[in-house]
Amino acid sequence: MLFKKILVPIDFSHFSKKALGEAVKLADCCKGKVFLLHVEEDIFHMKQIRKIHPPLEGVCDKFHKDFIVENKKRLEEFKSYIPKRLFAGALIKEGHPFVEIVRFAGDRCMDLIVVSSRGRSDIKHAFLGSTAEKVARKASCAVLIVKDKACKTIAF
Repeated sequence: MLFKKILVPIDFSHFSKKALGEAVKLADCCKGKVFLLHVEEDIFHMKQIRKIHPPLEGVCDKFHKDFIVENKKRLEEFKSYIPKRLFAGALIKEGHPFVEIVRFAGDRCMDLIVVSSRGRSDIKHAFLGSTAEKVARKASCAVLIVKDKACKTIAF
């Protein structure tokens, strides 16, 4: 199977950088394109807090603006790891990561999602289950989970 449209969800961790490296190799072999997606859950939660507690609106708005600016800078760094001929685009969305990743992949008819087995927060994983696991269960396309150990991958 050729993977022409490859989605790489990133959380700006070194784990997602490894997943991106694997996606770039696959895109190069398959003559495909890589699309980056960062889903910001913290901003989503801040917007919910603002609705519940209107006096915090100014603080939440500033936090939101600063977060977006910082994430755009970080996204530019990750874009630099993709050769221009393989780059399809990048987007920052707000919401629950696994929901937005699965929705985006379906809406854009992605052929493959390449995600790291670990991300920024091991504590979240212990309580909620991993984003990678949820994506693998819910996605309508193939999912490649890149383990944090070198040269070990699990494909679904």
